[in-house]
Amino acid sequence: MTKWSGLGMVGFWPQVDTYLTTWINNGFIDLRLDIPDYQYAPVLAQSKAHVLRAIDAGARVIWGVSSNSFNNSAYTITAANWSLFRQAVLNAAQWAQDNGVYEFQIGNEEESHNDDTTLTDTQLRNNLKSLATEVKAIFTNGNVSYSCRALDIDNWVSLGKGDIDILAGNIYRGAGSSYNDDWKAHITNLVNAFGADGTYITEFNLSASSLDDYSTDEAVQAEALTEMIEYIKDSGITRALYFVWQSDNHGVVKNDGTYRLLWQSLLNSDN
Repeated sequence: MTKWSGLGMVGFWPQVDTYLTTWINNGFIDLRLDIPDYQYAPVLAQSKAHVLRAIDAGARVIWGVSSNSFNNSAYTITAANWSLFRQAVLNAAQWAQDNGVYEFQIGNEEESHNDDTTLTDTQLRNNLKSLATEVKAIFTNGNVSYSCRALDIDNWVSLGKGDIDILAGNIYRGAGSSYNDDWKAHITNLVNAFGADGTYITEFNLSASSLDDYSTDEAVQAEALTEMIEYIKDSGITRALYFVWQSDNHGVVKNDGTYRLLWQSLLNSDN
């Protein structure tokens, strides 16, 4: 068994302490942790503590903050409160610089978290490009990145990424009862626009809703995941992060502690 060196993991704070050693021992060195809501101080503090533990264990941690309106509609980004989001990102960038974070993210799918009235998606993207310029004056440990939804990739391709070092994508084969091969075009478009060094996959999985929505047959799940990994590798992209570790809906590990067959797809990903 040989794991592809570019394969990393997306982890959330309740799982970091439990599975950090498993990730590291199996070669999952690149870890994208949380991207927590900047407004929720207890979660932000908890996330920082787990980032420090992961760095101490030898992980290359990808981290930043988000304005997650899914958790609280009051977090929605507007023209009026953009300055609060901007300052929170700058503060987080300084913390990341001071504490050895490997790559800093200026947000995750923020087009899902703006009001699209006082602050349209296009205005938000331009704001993020300007914010990246400010962040790069603070965060010099490594790259500054942003992760977008697959449906926003073409918009970023048209706009350009400006001073954002890496414009990354979150890629799924579909959700619910709808699955197709559009994910391949999304990956190809990212690479064609930004080059293999200017993009990577910050989340990927078979389904954005549930693995069992894709198929209840774990062998079919494993085969489909292998296909995704091979396509990503063949595109020239050098990193891809699996989403997510433990969850009945998405996880390598189910809530009862058993491993899905697709764990072997991950462990054999360089074959």
